[in-house]
Amino acid sequence: MYRNELTKTQNLKTEAQYIEFFSEHRDTLYRLAFNICGDSAEAEDIVQDLFERVWRVKEKVFNSAYPRAYICRMAHNLAIDRKRTRLRRQTFAINEEIITIDIDTSAELSDITSITQRAIASLPEKQRIAIHLRDVEGYEIEEIAEVTGCDCNSARMNLSRARKSIREMITNAMNYGVKQD
Repeated sequence: MYRNELTKTQNLKTEAQYIEFFSEHRDTLYRLAFNICGDSAEAEDIVQDLFERVWRVKEKVFNSAYPRAYICRMAHNLAIDRKRTRLRRQTFAINEEIITIDIDTSAELSDITSITQRAIASLPEKQRIAIHLRDVEGYEIEEIAEVTGCDCNSARMNLSRARKSIREMITNAMNYGVKQD
């Protein structure tokens, strides 16, 4: 009987630790999912599904070198899967055009925040995720590499390219497209 009570206490401690761990990272997971799928309700569903999935593999998560990166990778994969599923379910034909944001000629983009948000949105996915995880969430390069599924050098390169692209877009917008000599 003592052994059963001890096991129950250990399970409660594990459950409490899990809930605390997941609660700490819930907002990060939501922002990451929203960043990928672009829909608030879908991002919330992803986080809820992730809560259940992480519980099933909690030992693996807690024993990994970077538990936070591990669950972010799970969120990333789940968001990508949902996005692909949603795109497949659309019944109407879509013209596969690449939409570019023309920041230099856009008169309504006078606010630097709006320019920055549009610049980030126009980045390729790995660059967008890298800059979000590093500059918004404060992740280390090793964690970003694990989340994006690439090596550390590629993660650094994605981050560097993202920052350079954003800097160029902001500079271009602030100069109204006029090149400075």
